[in-house]
Order: sequence, then C-alpha cells, then structure tokens
Amino acid sequence: MEFKQLEAFVAVVEYNSFSEAAKHLYLTQPTISSHIRSLEQELNSKLILRTTKKLTVTARGQQLYDCAVNILNMRNTLVDEFTGNDKKIIDLGVSTIPSSYLLPELLGAFSSQSPNVYFHACQSHSQGVIMRVLDGSIDLGLVGSKSEDKDCQFIPFCYDKLVLATPVTPYFLKMQEQGAQLADFLDQPFIMREKGSGTKKELDRYLESQGISQSSLNIVARMNDLEAVRRSIVQGIGISVLSYRSARDLADSRQLLLFPLDKVSSVRTFYIVYNKNRILKSHVKQFIHFTEGFYQNPETP
Repeated sequence: MEFKQLEAFVAVVEYNSFSEAAKHLYLTQPTISSHIRSLEQELNSKLILRTTKKLTVTARGQQLYDCAVNILNMRNTLVDEFTGNDKKIIDLGVSTIPSSYLLPELLGAFSSQSPNVYFHACQSHSQGVIMRVLDGSIDLGLVGSKSEDKDCQFIPFCYDKLVLATPVTPYFLKMQEQGAQLADFLDQPFIMREKGSGTKKELDRYLESQGISQSSLNIVARMNDLEAVRRSIVQGIGISVLSYRSARDLADSRQLLLFPLDKVSSVRTFYIVYNKNRILKSHVKQFIHFTEGFYQNPETP
C-alpha cells in the first residue's frame, strides 16, 4: 500500500468521481483506476461500486477512507514539521457573535504572543461552522451553540447572557422603570434570527424553559444578519432577544434599551469546536489552549 494509492482513493471519495480525482491530482483516469484496483486487491475488499450513472462507497470503503484521511494528515504534518515548511496557517470558522465581538480581541492578544501564525477566517451561523468542521474544510470553529454530532469536540471558552432589546421610546422607558419581564412583551412586534443561528437556538431553549411557545410571539420578521436586526430595533420595527455582547454598544449610546431575562436560564456559552478525527497541528493546539485560557473566569456580564 502506497501513499499515492491512498491519495487517489480519498480524492475519488471526496469528489465522487474518478475523472475529477484525476484532474485534481494531475493524473490520468486509468492511473486513478489502477490505484483503486490495487488497494482492493491488497485489502481483498470491494471499496467502490461504480456504474455508468453513479459511484457508491462501500462500508469497507468508508472505513478505509476514515483511516486514509488520518494517515495522509499525519504524513503531511510530519513532512511540514521536519522540513520546516510549516506555514502555520489556521483555517478558522466563526459564528456571528464571536466574529464581531470576541475574535478581534482574541486574535490581537494571540498574535502578539505568536506573530508567525496566520489565520484564514470565515463567518457563518453556528450550524454552518459546525458543518465545515465536520467536512474538514476548516481546522476549528468558534460557535454559540453545540450539536449532538459524536465527531465534534466542544470546549466552553466564554459566557454571555441573553437580553431583550427594545427601541428607546417613552413606552419602553416606562416598562423599564416598572421592571417588565419577557411575558409583558409578547404582544410587541418581534424580530427573530434565522434557523442555524446560535442565538436563535439559545432563545428557543430559553422560551421552552419559561413555558413560552414561539407561536405566542408576534413575529414580524426573520433576519439572517445581526446588524440588520440591531438597526431594525433602533428604527422601531420591532424588539428582539440578543446576546448582551452584541447589544452593549448600542445600549451604552442610548440607542437601545436592554431588559434582563431570568439570570440562570438566559446564560449562553460560546464553544471551541473541532473534529475529533482530525489530526491537529501543534500551532492549532496552541491556539485552542490560548483561547481556553483567554477568559480565565469568563463571568457573564
């Protein structure tokens, strides 16, 4: 068994095509077929079922794929570290709140300590980041909610709280003086975050803990952009539940009013997430360790 055979097999599985695998590996299609055939003969197992219309990976093939990815990652890591060609780049996925309100200070502090580590950062909602961790397109993510996927490792690194945000009007100022609770706002126009958002998931959990159904909210809009939600509240379009960190600046400038929710149920956690099956390079592990310790006692604001 040779590395080039494993590379060919992994490429066929990932591109779901012999021709695409050949193109990306700069090989001929017969060469790719020969590598797969050699593996099947050596392992005495059918790895790929191929017809004129589709390609299917067998159970044995999936098992080999998982092992081959780890073997190739380990080889690449060893080559990089022993030849000094390691560029120390971290591919990082970040959900909305961490991207805007945690990442700048986090990267600033880490870069002053490790100036030779570079980042490729992409933003998505929490579920989108988790999906990219699982498909191997990023090294790790910073997200606002967890999934139940067994291949993901979630490490808490920072805490926040949910707050109810309203425009600054005489009506809401009076409600603030009266110490109004969420139940007092159910008839107000409500702006909801999109499915997949960590804030949306935490809001669903909070509403459930309070015995409030989503159908009882007067939802007037659903938005996938946090800044659009913030500005819509300021303009009086509706109210919404936000992370305190994402609303603090507008509250400080008196553009929003913030109403606290139940202290225990409204606490939310931000997580580092990575794929348990991925071999992490040393500088990725270093960043994970740094991030864990950056908020040593990350009390809710």
